[in-house]
Amino acid sequence: MNRKIKILVGLVCLLLLLGQCKETYVSPYKSPATGYLVVEGYIAKGPTSFTLSHVIGLPGDSAIPAERGASVQVEGSDNSIYPLPETGIGVYSVDTLPLNPTAQYRLRIRTGNGETYLSDFVEFKITPPMDSVNWIRDPSGVNIYANTHDAANNTRYYQWDYQETWQYDAAEFSGFRYTTQGSSLLGDTVLSRADSEYVYVCYKNRASTVLYLGTSTKLAQDVIYRQPLNFIPTGRQELGILYTINVKQYALTKAAYDFLSLMKANTESLGSIFDAQPSELRGNIHSLTNPNEPVVGFISAGTVQQQRIFIDRSQLPNWGYFFNCDVPDTLVVIDSIKWYFGSGIFTPINKKFNDMGFLIGYTANYSSCVDCTLQGGTTKKPSFWPR
Repeated sequence: MNRKIKILVGLVCLLLLLGQCKETYVSPYKSPATGYLVVEGYIAKGPTSFTLSHVIGLPGDSAIPAERGASVQVEGSDNSIYPLPETGIGVYSVDTLPLNPTAQYRLRIRTGNGETYLSDFVEFKITPPMDSVNWIRDPSGVNIYANTHDAANNTRYYQWDYQETWQYDAAEFSGFRYTTQGSSLLGDTVLSRADSEYVYVCYKNRASTVLYLGTSTKLAQDVIYRQPLNFIPTGRQELGILYTINVKQYALTKAAYDFLSLMKANTESLGSIFDAQPSELRGNIHSLTNPNEPVVGFISAGTVQQQRIFIDRSQLPNWGYFFNCDVPDTLVVIDSIKWYFGSGIFTPINKKFNDMGFLIGYTANYSSCVDCTLQGGTTKKPSFWPR
């Protein structure tokens, strides 16, 4: 029996043995009833935001519980204190922090149930500007990447995240809307839309969900070239009209980089029995109430650099995205208005008149073809939109 066959036979036997195991595994680790606290954010000279939540048990198919009603503040080694009020569900933020670059900073949290958490003091890092955010198209799609450098060779460890926004249109333009006010016999339950009520043009936002890390420690110069950030496959809606990505860059300490690298490795593991097993994450924030309780998170502080670019459909010939309605328009006569439009399945598009000039009904189509908000976007144009 050759070596490959022996290995295959061994694996089969192992799987058979595993399949016969019926004992329930009981983990020796006992997390709090609410799950360990997770702290996400960056103490920045400018807008600062932290999200507090809790880990969830397996299989992980429930909503992630936010930590609401906490008291959160940034503390400086110069005795400065900056409260972070709760501005969203589990989100604590301020528009600006006037931090002192020569001081060190930490985060203090007191949860709604009276537990206290405190991070170590951390160095304030000056983040160098980004040289550029660029993109390259290949047959499979568009790759977006960042370039940066630190001429003083003081940074070496970097992190990026981004917020992307894009415009998209509905398949058909609707100049009318249905309302339950009035009498359908008179046709006045369908009204002309005001400009603020149009649902043809929408905008969708999405934040990055992957840890993007880079280091130049193996290079003579502190240079990051073509750091991959985002990939958009050919034919996707994002680049169908106009797209923008706002990239933020953070300078990290080595300790922060090592922690985030370990987290990235743990979260992106494929889960094979041949993979390296998940490592224990130990950040720099600790529970003062229960010193043995693990806390997930690593606090960093410094300046943040950002850069925004736009990509227009005209820059991408033959992109291949089209949103068309496969179903032809339907004529909804006056006495059928409530039946068609009352459920919200159909949306009126235009008035329909007979040869005598009398209104007989409305052309209509499925709302999913006519109302762009049903695809998850909003009709409110972002303040940074160029047109």
